[in-house]
Amino acid sequence: MKKIILILFLGSSFVSFAQKIPTQIAKKATAVSEYITAEMNLNADQKKDIYTILSEKYVSNRKNIRGKDLSSEEKQKIYKASFNETKKNLSEKFSMKEVNMINKLHREWQKNNKK
Repeated sequence: MKKIILILFLGSSFVSFAQKIPTQIAKKATAVSEYITAEMNLNADQKKDIYTILSEKYVSNRKNIRGKDLSSEEKQKIYKASFNETKKNLSEKFSMKEVNMINKLHREWQKNNKK
């Protein structure tokens, strides 16, 4: 009985931890998905898909780069792999024409919102 309770507790703790997105990433993904949605006249479900995919991208990039003292070339490899994975994930939900437009608008948003 104790093992079952322990397994349930650890499992629920892991799930809630895995779903936690850092505030800065959530804000960025929200802003980008709102921008893309407005420009393309997408519905709420499509906006949620874009938000989820971009959040995953940003979390993955942060995990793979932050605090690792990587060279510019190493970072570029990570960004390229991330772009390809994001494009693949988007293509599961959107047409290739829409994916290309999403990527174009994402780059545009990044260019206009550099810190």
